[in-house]
Amino acid sequence: MKYLTILLSVFTIMSCGNSKDVNAMDTNKETMEQISGTYYVTNIGENNFSQEKLSIQFDENTNTVSGFSGCNRFTGTYKLDGDSIAFGPLATTRMHCQDADNKMEQNMLSALNSANVIEFKNQELALYNKDAVLIKASKNSDVILAQENMYRIEYTSSTRGFYNQYIFENGKLSLQKDRSSAPSTKTCSQEETNKLLKEVKTLDLEKLKTLEAPSERRFVDAAAIATLKITHQGKTYQVPEFDAGEPNKYIAPLVSVLLELTENKQKID
Repeated sequence: MKYLTILLSVFTIMSCGNSKDVNAMDTNKETMEQISGTYYVTNIGENNFSQEKLSIQFDENTNTVSGFSGCNRFTGTYKLDGDSIAFGPLATTRMHCQDADNKMEQNMLSALNSANVIEFKNQELALYNKDAVLIKASKNSDVILAQENMYRIEYTSSTRGFYNQYIFENGKLSLQKDRSSAPSTKTCSQEETNKLLKEVKTLDLEKLKTLEAPSERRFVDAAAIATLKITHQGKTYQVPEFDAGEPNKYIAPLVSVLLELTENKQKID
């Protein structure tokens, strides 16, 4: 009787262990099915890379991961255990990269190799090292497109007794005619929005801070002082002050389109 009790206990323990193994396998299989597919990287750490077309693709059938890391394509394996993840050695092609692309690629591959926790929700993927977010990515390419087109363009012209401020953001144009009044807002048409975005996308935003004003009439109160600021991907770029109506030729087309939209708004009002 004593031996029978021991055997029954052993069988019970083995059955529980097998049950847990089966449940774990089912959970991993479900997770693998959920994350299977292609993701577009939006962030590496705190930096936004949505405009770079970086990608991660999970294949549940082969347990392989692949994608584009900035210059080269990479491939490797991955292993899931609940919300834990481990990437195997990642191999890359050997394209020649510019320094900026090479650094971005190193950051992405380093993040993948360091990741040990995965989170998936609403088509969004996040990879962590413990509590630190390493990579965020989205299955929805529209999210990437929306972030690429997300600009805040702020133009101001002012003197001691005069103030105009025009702000374009998220397809809307805000107009403020003096410092004390509340701004009015216009929703731009898709055609107007596309026209403005076309101009801003031609600019190297890093170059804006180096632009010289073509005239200096503002120093003798012969022209209003104008400023132009563009915020994109969480970073603000500003042109040095210039005479209103006489912007540097590099930004002149953008300023012209923005002022054209404000004039149309004022005519409607």
